[in-house]
Amino acid sequence: MKIKNLALVIIFLLGSFSLKAGNDELSFKETVISKIKYPEFARDQKLEADVYVSLTIADNGEIHVNQTNSINSDLMEYVKTELAKIKVNLDSEVIGKTFYYRITFKYQE
Repeated sequence: MKIKNLALVIIFLLGSFSLKAGNDELSFKETVISKIKYPEFARDQKLEADVYVSLTIADNGEIHVNQTNSINSDLMEYVKTELAKIKVNLDSEVIGKTFYYRITFKYQE
């Protein structure tokens, strides 16, 4: 299905990924980007909002969302649900690290 009404941008706020970021950190970033898509309910309602999230990778590879903030509670819950589905390899260098994201959902015609 061709999606023309979709724009999603993930921006890292507080330097967890620097120019010297390791392969595991870059891989984790790519995983997050690939898993969080502009959801159908948002497309139907033409929703736009930023979702701010702080997350930590636990020792067991699960993502623990520390804090979220957004003007749209539905998009905020969607982000938390999608992040909870991601599992990190236990030998990854991101275990124990905290990351900060701003995820922008923007409707485009």
